[in-house]
Amino acid sequence: MIKRSRAKNKKANIKKMTFLVLLLLIAVFTISIAYSVLQASLTTTANKITQSPLSWKVAFATGSINGIASGNNTTISCGTATATASTVTVATSTLSKPEDTCTYPLVINNTGTIDARLDTITPVWPQSTSCTNSGASMTCGNITYKLATNSEGTTLLTNNTILAKQTGSLNVYLIIKYTGTTVSTEEVTQNNGGFTLIYKQS
Repeated sequence: MIKRSRAKNKKANIKKMTFLVLLLLIAVFTISIAYSVLQASLTTTANKITQSPLSWKVAFATGSINGIASGNNTTISCGTATATASTVTVATSTLSKPEDTCTYPLVINNTGTIDARLDTITPVWPQSTSCTNSGASMTCGNITYKLATNSEGTTLLTNNTILAKQTGSLNVYLIIKYTGTTVSTEEVTQNNGGFTLIYKQS
């Protein structure tokens, strides 16, 4: 009886041990599966990358520009303007009476591959002359300088004007006008007055 009882206990113990081992194996297997599910292999690959060349080319249309004289005085003398890509220089001009005006039609082109935005318009006072200025208009004594988008000078050039890449073109008028109300009894000379335009990437 004792031997049988021991044999039964031994079998029962073996079954328990086997069951426990199986549970342990299952648990380990489950953990392994769970761990492998949490792993992920992520790969990014950049093949050929080409940086396209861009060009910045905002400039005046170059050449000589004849000033258009207007007013009641036949002695108006509008010097010829010379435009390079970055500057416009007006030769010696003479305005004698109220309403005498010299108008210069200019063109600004954007032939580059980047849209351009007019960021700032800075008046440049003539040498040894005090002026008052606002945007694209500057008055120095009897003479007023303007940069306008129409020949009458009623619509001034403004900041944030966009010149589209490759095809952008803007007609601008440099207008120099005698705006004083009286005739000067002595000769007054103003040198190197004008405007600086700064364009930036739009």
